[in-house]
Order: sequence, then C-alpha cells, then structure tokens
Amino acid sequence: MNTADTYRLSTKAAEGYERQKVPSLFGPLARATLDAVSLPEGAHIIDLACGTGIISKLASGRLGGTGRIVGTDLNPAMVEVARRTMPASRHRIEWFACDVTELPFADGEFDIAFCQQGLQFFPDKPAALAEIRRVLKPGGRLYLSCWKSVTPLFQAASDSMRRRIGDDIAEQALRPYAFRDGKVISSLLRDAGFDIDEVSALAIDRRLTPVRPAVRAEILAQPFEQALLASGDATIDAIVGDIVAALEPFRGGDSMTVPSEVQLFQARRPAAA
Repeated sequence: MNTADTYRLSTKAAEGYERQKVPSLFGPLARATLDAVSLPEGAHIIDLACGTGIISKLASGRLGGTGRIVGTDLNPAMVEVARRTMPASRHRIEWFACDVTELPFADGEFDIAFCQQGLQFFPDKPAALAEIRRVLKPGGRLYLSCWKSVTPLFQAASDSMRRRIGDDIAEQALRPYAFRDGKVISSLLRDAGFDIDEVSALAIDRRLTPVRPAVRAEILAQPFEQALLASGDATIDAIVGDIVAALEPFRGGDSMTVPSEVQLFQARRPAAA
C-alpha cells in the first residue's frame, strides 16, 4: 500500500495531541457525536483512526451492559498513548496498530463503527470503507465525521507557514480539510454498500488557553512537526505570533474560542447484506 499520505506522529507529538488537541477540540467533537447517536446495550464497537482514543474512552462511560470496544490506528504512537490513558472500564477494551484496509477481525464482528476525522487520511478510501463494512454486522452502523470547512486556526497557520517556510508545509497544514465535499463522501459510502440515514452539521468550538502556548502546542502536534522544529524556535515563535494576530477577533482575555464546522454521516450496512 502507498503510505505517502498517512498520518504519522512521534510519541512526543502523540502526547501533545492528547494533552492539547483532545481537550481543545476532539473531546468536544466526540461528545457531540455520541450525543447524536445511540449505543445499544452491550454493543461491540470499533473506533477507527482512533488517535489517542477519545471516542473509545467516552463510549466506555456511556455504553450500558458489558460490551467490547476496540480502538485501531495506523500510528503506533497514538495507540500507545490511547492504551496508557484509557480509564478502567467494565467493558472489554482492545487496541490495535493496523491499517484500516487490513483489519484483523472476522466478518460481522461489530455492531457500531466510529471514524472521527479519519477518512481524509486514508490513501485508498474505497478499500477502507469496504473493509469497515466487512467487519460490521448486517444492520451495523457507521458514524463518520469529516470537516465541513477549513478552521480559521489552520488557515492562519497555513498562511504564515507559506510566507515563513514554504508551500509544502503550508499545504500540509490544510491537508486534513481538503477532503470535505459531502456529495463525494456520500457517494463513497453508497459505493461501498452503505445506506445513509442522516448527514448533519456539528458546530464545535476549539478553545485555546493560554493563547500563545496553546497555539504553539496545536501546530506542533501535527505531521509537519519535524519540519517546524527544523525551522528553529525563532521561526516557530513568529508563526505563533502571526496566528495569534490573525485570530484576534476570537480572543477573550488570554483565551480564544475558534469555530470549527464538522459534518457527521450516519450510515448502516443493510440488514439483508
């Protein structure tokens, strides 16, 4: 498989992701997602592209009965941080570092699949969705989210990096937001054999506090971490300053509340398939 576009982080960056990005954004998004869906008692759940496991962690606290929750991510550093930070649970919890196109599970093993902000990073999206469908039971449900628009934070980051470092890193900053056409995503889901029950928009606020350290942590918890570090502290500080200035309209004291728009696709494997 071509892994040129895969999302890889160092252990330090994965820890930074858990410390900064989960409470500022991906935790609120996970809660909004879980508020919008139903978890049948005792369900078997797979959390794909799980990152440091926020969906798994929150689902564990909401799932009734005794169920099973499996988190998978291509990035071993993410999986290790997820395993290390998972609270005690009455459910069976498992973690796997694996490719979403080659999941080590039997056909129809899961009732529910979550994929929060992962599809855009899969090089072979049709193969990934086909594999997700395979491991779902007939009637099993997929809850998939992708960005609806570019967040002002990373538009500002991209603009600054383009001026101060170059086009390649600027394009990397926007890569997670490039795949957001709802019609294209819906078509991919249908082509993979899913029925789509609902597509809804979620408005999520990304909270940055204190401002400068939080902005610095956000941009360093990214795949372009090494390119930023190679540019030197002076350049990183200048980029942080550019971002803070661009986001001034969202500032209140030493915190910022930056809006993010997400689209949530609720799909299912047909019961007869």
